[in-house]
Amino acid sequence: MDNKDVEFKRKKGLNNMSRKGVEHGFAVISLMITVPVFIAIAILMIVLPRPEKSEIEKRKLAQMPEFTFDSYISGEYTSGVTEYYDDTVPYRDNLKNVGYSFKSLFGIHTEDEVKVIGKPSVVKPLNDDKDKSGESSAPSKDENSKLESQQESESSTENSKPEESKTESSQESQKESSKEEEVTVENGIIVVKSNGHYRALELFGGGSGSTYAKALNNFHKDLGDSVKIYSLIAPLASEYYTPDSYSDFNASQKDSIESIESKLDKDIVSVDITDVLGEHKDEEIYFRTDHHWTPLGAYYAAQTFAKAAGLDFKELDTYKKNDMEGFVGTMYGFTGDANLNKDSEVFSYYTPDNIDKCMTYYYTTDFKYTGKGKFFNGVGDVRSAYLTFMGGDEQVVKVKTNVKNGKKLLIVKDSYGNAIPGYLFGSYEEIYVVDMRYFKLNLVDFAKQCKITDMLFAMVSYSAVGDNADNLENLRTQAKGKKIVDGGLKDED
Repeated sequence: MDNKDVEFKRKKGLNNMSRKGVEHGFAVISLMITVPVFIAIAILMIVLPRPEKSEIEKRKLAQMPEFTFDSYISGEYTSGVTEYYDDTVPYRDNLKNVGYSFKSLFGIHTEDEVKVIGKPSVVKPLNDDKDKSGESSAPSKDENSKLESQQESESSTENSKPEESKTESSQESQKESSKEEEVTVENGIIVVKSNGHYRALELFGGGSGSTYAKALNNFHKDLGDSVKIYSLIAPLASEYYTPDSYSDFNASQKDSIESIESKLDKDIVSVDITDVLGEHKDEEIYFRTDHHWTPLGAYYAAQTFAKAAGLDFKELDTYKKNDMEGFVGTMYGFTGDANLNKDSEVFSYYTPDNIDKCMTYYYTTDFKYTGKGKFFNGVGDVRSAYLTFMGGDEQVVKVKTNVKNGKKLLIVKDSYGNAIPGYLFGSYEEIYVVDMRYFKLNLVDFAKQCKITDMLFAMVSYSAVGDNADNLENLRTQAKGKKIVDGGLKDED
């Protein structure tokens, strides 16, 4: 080996040592930076205040569980603690917004962004003869709990039992699609860009609603002719705005509603609003960024009900319109689609001209009086605008109007029904509102003891054909024989 080879190897060895020294230095510097950062983050996760509610998802977050020896042994306590810390990360909504925006920037779409909704599958024809259970086997989500706890057994189309065939009117209602539309599929939700705006649609899996119809028939049997029962089922927005190219993934809600109507006793009035809303689908009757209909859509539903019941009903121009700009609803939380967050809408609600002559009373879900209040609540954050109506779902509400006709209405609803009562302040002397998911008393006893004359079941289609329908039979059979005491009577004027 000559001197040149020796010198070359010596220099190569020195270079390798130098490189290793630089790499070691960088590793030390990285540790000196990252370790303190992780320690700081860990400390902040402990000391920073934890949120109690997600404005994006419109739900209450997990709470720290109460410690008991039994819950600790069973593992329930430790599991609850883990859920609490996972669900209540400080600045949770801000971090989710950043994450959604980052993913949208790079065109990243992940199933992890969407909770409670399954992947879409092609729907099958509804066959009442074979579908004896009458219900969709799709996964459910509750109208307002992690949705409407919302949230209701909402639409998911996986392994569901839907429509037989699209009716002519239903086919016509789904022809909003155009060459401009851009569609992305997100686990049972499609996000459609049309006419310069984004709209999120929950696909409907279908079902014949046998459980719902049977429960209403049982209520009619228990209450007799002293209480007139009405059924009003609201279609999802997907009934009207699903592009033709995705109609195979969306069952006909009109078919499901007609299936339910065919099973109801002849003395129960089915208020079919599917065609009525279809006539107004070019108006803003459904939110684009939220899973609910708009107060305008609820107005047309209430108007149809009033006509079926032979009630006095006021025209929309007699109401005061109230606008709240910058509303972004639940569908942003469900999809994580940053386009929905950027494309906010106006939340418009309508207050009747006799609102100052009406009194609203609030009760717990077992009808313990909590005090007077307003039916239309002011909300500090427009993102919670749907809470304008009664402040939400987990209470019983009674409205005493200035109408003197002896008529008392009991509305049994999910969150879709929240927007209806305000349009009936000129139609009934008293209106009671209970949520089918939370009410703890026996509904038959309640109707009898409160001298109810009319009973309106008002809910969205996925509640009527999904798991929420099971709650109706529970309401009929639970807590029988209790005396109903109205603690608010002493405060009535």
